[in-house]
Amino acid sequence: MQKQFSLEDILAMERFYRRDFMNTISGYRSCHLLGTLSYKKVPNLGLFNSITHVGATPPHLGFIMRPLTVPRQTYHNIKAQGYFTLNQVTEEMMHQAHQASAKYEPDHSEFEAVGLKTQYTDTHPAPYVAESPIKLGLELAEEHHIKANGSIFVIGKVVEVIIDEALIAEDGHILLEKAGILSVAGLDSYYKPALIDRLDYPRP
Repeated sequence: MQKQFSLEDILAMERFYRRDFMNTISGYRSCHLLGTLSYKKVPNLGLFNSITHVGATPPHLGFIMRPLTVPRQTYHNIKAQGYFTLNQVTEEMMHQAHQASAKYEPDHSEFEAVGLKTQYTDTHPAPYVAESPIKLGLELAEEHHIKANGSIFVIGKVVEVIIDEALIAEDGHILLEKAGILSVAGLDSYYKPALIDRLDYPRP
């Protein structure tokens, strides 16, 4: 039997119950490790599940940064350096990726703390996760402050992609299932999605 919740019901929930309830009810989300470099050149890594496709021409992606009521290393590094990376997470990396959510000191590399390797290119200053099969290098494009709750929508322009050619179909479609890419619901539940079908473009 279905149950109806009003806004008042949701706000009356115990804090952590409400957090898990609202973090999972929107469904599965992508799972990325976001890499940055501090002004002291310390590699930083954080786990994000709010990556959003903004457009393909030119290519832009965005993500939600929580309110700046406490220091946010990722945000401050992006503002200081202007670049960041997005690295898809696989089952083999799951435990290290999850640990990257821990709050480490700014002078402590999360890469080193969780046991993942940095990878750099000559054309992009922010660190990639070497173990990730799909990596994107982005340059900060713009940000939008969300008045509803104080969050920030950060948009980056994709300036570099690193991917195994075997993961790209003839029509350009990325074979996420072949790469073993994970999805996530909430703050601690990881899933391995499977392709059901690819349907034709819908026309009237």
